Amino acid sequence: MKSVFQAILLAATISLFSFQPSNAFKLEPISRTFKPVGSGSTQSYEIFNPSNERVAINISMVHRLVNKTGQESHSPADDDFLVYPPQILLEPNAMQTVRVTWVGESEPTQELAYRLIAEQLPINLNPPSALKGTSSTGKIKVLMRYVGSVYIKPEKVKPDVVLAGLENMQSPKGDAQLALTFHNQGTAHASLRKLQLRLIAEQGEVLELTPEQMGEMKNATILAGKQRQFRIPYPANLNFKPVKATFTFQQPD
Repeated sequence: MKSVFQAILLAATISLFSFQPSNAFKLEPISRTFKPVGSGSTQSYEIFNPSNERVAINISMVHRLVNKTGQESHSPADDDFLVYPPQILLEPNAMQTVRVTWVGESEPTQELAYRLIAEQLPINLNPPSALKGTSSTGKIKVLMRYVGSVYIKPEKVKPDVVLAGLENMQSPKGDAQLALTFHNQGTAHASLRKLQLRLIAEQGEVLELTPEQMGEMKNATILAGKQRQFRIPYPANLNFKPVKATFTFQQPD
């Protein structure tokens, strides 16, 4: 399969024609949790082509890196996984099972976070015409792209989130803001589902923030051992003075 894929990829690269297919594909599930050893170290994904044209799909694995402000970056992690098949030519209305096996560290001390990236490539599956006296200018661009969550979760790991910082700030435009820094001191990722956040003013006044006031903070994911800082508009009905805060959230089993 790989040699066939490479041959078609080469044909597309040297094609002189503009090729912009409208077909797409579906990947399920979008999130998987692996065990570092045993039967749980292999998981299956289903890729379905609902269109009337063949699609070419490439699958890769990357490390998931998230900084304090929530910006995500990736680095190659294909050596930590065995993906079969890593490239697919999927017929119209067909489905393909992809098996992914963890082959990295067998005894990690905390949960590890990765991404599975499935990309649709607009490859011209028809042979290119041979035109004399013309140079090759074909290009390949990714159309559909799925970025799935992958966690390698050893036994007895769990999140432990604390509010590590609470600071009054101003935006570049001078608007009053409140910066909250959460630190996941635990060994597994935390999802701030059904987050409830209460601010306590110096005078003892308590304000529970609404989901709209919390913005991207609600349902945010904080990876094991990492920090996330969120800036929200300072509540209009509180004086711009130092406040304290308490919070709760629902962490799924």
